[in-house]
Amino acid sequence: MKSALDSSVVRLGDGLRAFAWRDRRVYGDWLAQTYYYVRHSTRLLAAAAARFTHDELGNSLHVRFAAHMAEEKRHELLALHDLKALGLSLDQFSERPSTRALWECQYYKVEHVDPVALFGYILALEAMSAAHGPWVYEEVAKAHGAAAATFLKLHAHDDEDHVQKAIAMLERIDARGRAAIEQNLAQSTFAYLVMLGELLAQR
Repeated sequence: MKSALDSSVVRLGDGLRAFAWRDRRVYGDWLAQTYYYVRHSTRLLAAAAARFTHDELGNSLHVRFAAHMAEEKRHELLALHDLKALGLSLDQFSERPSTRALWECQYYKVEHVDPVALFGYILALEAMSAAHGPWVYEEVAKAHGAAAATFLKLHAHDDEDHVQKAIAMLERIDARGRAAIEQNLAQSTFAYLVMLGELLAQR
């Protein structure tokens, strides 16, 4: 799992460094797409938390996902705040097909594969933020001002803790669950990079 996560972080870092953060319109589109997928975070965590078993591990996973839900509450509103600080609004940006491809399949995985698979999605996004968020935040703050980078600032700081908590739970998950997580890690990494590519292509 560690090598898969390390590979994901490197690939996502390459995508982030190639992104046009200093372009106001492109960054605004990224904020809009971030809003569109982040608004599902607490719902996905709730859906997964409700499906864990009542044994010791299931209860631990249920409690962890419930705590994570509280940690993610209303974070999508930070993206809207930053969009407004740019002088833009959500109604200027429709949800991209690649954005739907990123989050929509997560409901299927939770409901029909294994709720623990959601860890793959979580790890892709939060390990990316922990490793590369500080650099992205600096780029955006320099180009557009710190007031337009509150989402990035929070996640660059908080997601390292979330990643460590997720990795600690992985040690207790069986081989079948870990395989589902690793598959989703690869899929979510791919989908996020496709989303970045679509935003760049629409410039």
